[in-house]
Amino acid sequence: MNGVVFDFNGTLFRDSAYHETAWHTFIAQETDRVVTKEEFEHHVHGVNNHEALEYIFEKKLSKDMADELAERKEKIYRDMILALDNGNQLVDGVEEYLDFLVERNIPRTIATASMKNNVDFYFDFFQLDRWFDYDKVVYNDGNIPSKPAPDFYLKAAEKIQCPAAEVIVFEDSVSGIRSAFNAKAGAIWGVSTDGNNQMLLQSGVLAGVIDDFHDPRIYKQF
Repeated sequence: MNGVVFDFNGTLFRDSAYHETAWHTFIAQETDRVVTKEEFEHHVHGVNNHEALEYIFEKKLSKDMADELAERKEKIYRDMILALDNGNQLVDGVEEYLDFLVERNIPRTIATASMKNNVDFYFDFFQLDRWFDYDKVVYNDGNIPSKPAPDFYLKAAEKIQCPAAEVIVFEDSVSGIRSAFNAKAGAIWGVSTDGNNQMLLQSGVLAGVIDDFHDPRIYKQF
């Protein structure tokens, strides 16, 4: 394999619970709906905000309206992260693994359904420029079809100048795994969140599932 593409939320930073809480807070403020855990997993987790919002509001939304609503939700989320003690800690082993990739000059980037405001926040909060080129990050700019469409990972592979078939993808969501599979990624590793190992393995397309980035198997990919 010649390159690595990481999802961010839930993969490099275990924030799924905070996103879910922020979504439920936002939904309670803006609607009368109750979104179940199953609905959240399939229609919100790993899906870009515009599509998630249309699912929640059960109607089509203009880009401007979706962006405005999404920013309200994301501010709830960012305020939660800033209020955490030791909130700026990536998943165990991430820093060492990224250092390993940097030392070997292995091309790498992030493909995330997050909006630009959140990507800016992450780069500042986690000092991601130690490992990633901001200009190569693929994020939700409103023009890329949501995961599970392959576009996020195809664009990420293009950004690091690697054929998708030679790229390793790390993902924590069902929609993200399908996206990487649809992009014909060379290898897909699931990253367990909240004990969802079996659900990820049921996709039938993974090289394996890891609990953190200390797993020796991921170092043997190069």
